[in-house]
Amino acid sequence: MSNINKISLFDNINLYVIKDSKYKTVHYSMFLHRILKREEVTKNSLLSRVLKSGTRSFPSMRDLSIYAESLFGCSFDAGIIKRANIQSIYSSANIISDKFTKEESETKAVRLMLDILFDPFVENDGFSKEIIESQKGNLKDDIDGLINDKRAYANVRCIEEMCKGEPNAIVEIGYSDDLADIDEKNLYEHYKSIIFSNPIDIFVVGDVDVDSLMEFFKDYFSKFKFTITPHDIVCTSKLSDEPKYVEDNLDVNQGKLAIGFRTGVNVESDMYYPLLVGNSIFGSGAHSKLFNNVREKMSLCYYAYSRLDKHNGIMLVGSGIEFENFEKTKNAVMDELSKVQKGDFSDEELKVSKEYIINSYKSYEDSPGLLVDYYLGKTFTPGLPSLDDACDIVSKVTKDDVIKSFENISLDTVYFLNGREEK
Repeated sequence: MSNINKISLFDNINLYVIKDSKYKTVHYSMFLHRILKREEVTKNSLLSRVLKSGTRSFPSMRDLSIYAESLFGCSFDAGIIKRANIQSIYSSANIISDKFTKEESETKAVRLMLDILFDPFVENDGFSKEIIESQKGNLKDDIDGLINDKRAYANVRCIEEMCKGEPNAIVEIGYSDDLADIDEKNLYEHYKSIIFSNPIDIFVVGDVDVDSLMEFFKDYFSKFKFTITPHDIVCTSKLSDEPKYVEDNLDVNQGKLAIGFRTGVNVESDMYYPLLVGNSIFGSGAHSKLFNNVREKMSLCYYAYSRLDKHNGIMLVGSGIEFENFEKTKNAVMDELSKVQKGDFSDEELKVSKEYIINSYKSYEDSPGLLVDYYLGKTFTPGLPSLDDACDIVSKVTKDDVIKSFENISLDTVYFLNGREEK
């Protein structure tokens, strides 16, 4: 698989290059990392949208879009992501390689990505009031619209209840109630307070000249004065106390069951990859026990899956069910979990589950975005292996390894999105 080259541009500003001639495009992405805080999560979410709405050179979304289209259909984006106790604001650009267009568009695309974050459109010592009001409305619609995706809403509510008092409980997109107090002036002041004081990671995937790229970034950043203090990345691995049962009642036709488990294992643990294989056996994919037994054989649900939060030591099970099947489905999920904990799975199940993970990792090569996502995780946890090494580790996971990784998994929270109670 492709190798990644790390280059330190300045203190706490790093460039990561995955150079490979097989790519016809060049993918650029930049992440500014901020400690996740409830009091500013909505500001950061709104800020990412405002930054994407205009730069000093291209002061509107229309101007930006027209310019990007002129660069052979260059695509760009900005947004926020959450990992562990960090909320990152990112900007990105994707463009056809100059080797195929015979133009010099790559430099223009990467500058566009940089300017979105570092050279936004400003007027009267603040952001544009018109853009602020427009993006506040859009963000409010998206936050309020979370409830329309009942599967995602149930997962969010389960994590909120499960992780009260932890950063993981904070919803990364923000909260509607915060928006009224945000305006073009105080959001700009917030922007100025964070833009030069937080760690920055830049990723480039494509057939590029590494030395020229490094010099370009050094020249661009040299005009700014950074005072960056590195953040402490906190990966949790706590275990459960007494299980909690939470129910919401909404006007829905199908119940949503979300079950949160504490694994006691995070990505920094030697047991992480056995846990990943065990989760694959348990509920990740069409080969899993949840899919084949709870969904197919028992016909208790419309879907059933489990996924890991590798930074927070959490395994979340999601399922869509008839209201009357709540208890049966919950018990069936617990039974399948118990089977994995006791080693009640075949060598074939183990083999297929490992192949599923390895093939998934190998598919990252086809997606620069997935490659960046994986290696961004490595900046948070330096001990994370390369994709090649991860495949090798997974291939060597044994049945005993899986059993050991599952032995401390404990039930934390059962959340049920039920239909409205009859009046």
